[in-house]
Amino acid sequence: MLNIETLKAGDIAIVRVDGEVDEDGVRQLRIALVNCLRSNGYNVVVNLSGMKFISYMGVGVLVERLRQFRSYDGDMKLVGLNLYTQRLFRMTGVTSLFDVYETEADAIREYQEAA
Repeated sequence: MLNIETLKAGDIAIVRVDGEVDEDGVRQLRIALVNCLRSNGYNVVVNLSGMKFISYMGVGVLVERLRQFRSYDGDMKLVGLNLYTQRLFRMTGVTSLFDVYETEADAIREYQEAA
């Protein structure tokens, strides 16, 4: 089961993912990130600290949306990657694509300092 919560911190969207990003979860994650795009939330922090599993398709959704956010001069920063997710990102070769932070506050601060 997957629960996704979306919040706003100024012009930054925060997407908190809790549970498993399996086949059903991929669809939910894709919709949550598309909704950020639709609401002009081009700077996004995705908090994965509550995520227990992510499929290869889920990683693909993150990469796909990262490219979309960047095409609108935005970005997507990740927070709270567990060891499983870190390994999966290394195995799929996407580690270098993402900026990864320990906390949401760190990621938000990075956006604010860049503005």
